[in-house]
Amino acid sequence: MWNKIDKVLFGFEGYLTGLLLLGSTLLLFVNVFLRYVFHSSTTWAEEAIRYAIIGSSICARRGSHVGIDIFAQLMPPLGRKIVLAAGQFISAAFMLFSTFYGWQMFALVSNTGQRSPALLMPMAIVYFSMPLGFMLSALQFIASGIRILKGPGELEMPQNMETFDLSRLN
Repeated sequence: MWNKIDKVLFGFEGYLTGLLLLGSTLLLFVNVFLRYVFHSSTTWAEEAIRYAIIGSSICARRGSHVGIDIFAQLMPPLGRKIVLAAGQFISAAFMLFSTFYGWQMFALVSNTGQRSPALLMPMAIVYFSMPLGFMLSALQFIASGIRILKGPGELEMPQNMETFDLSRLN
């Protein structure tokens, strides 16, 4: 069941971030074109681009978030597995904590009826991206921790996660 949820969640995130990135890129191109060719750009493009860039949960899924794994590298395979999984679950706990406070900020802005300065869109939409992004990240960190624990006995470092070369310490 978890694999189905994980697959649907990753598909949703992938399409959403892909569409937002594509839209941001096109909007940025049009805005730069307008600025340099017609010496006038839109007043709202930079604001829209800023709001459209979401992607922390994709980083959590792919293991491309910032991390320090020197202790895990120094441990035997079982210890490495435990330390890496614990790191994922601690990150998930932080994301859940952030989801709670992000939701509170979203609720506060929703109640005030604020609108963005340039697009005049409800700021609640912008603020909703915080609890949504944090929650999706938490789910991805949990899934990553489970994958690490269920993985083979001899644990390799997660894909796309760069490791610190201990030989550089000498």
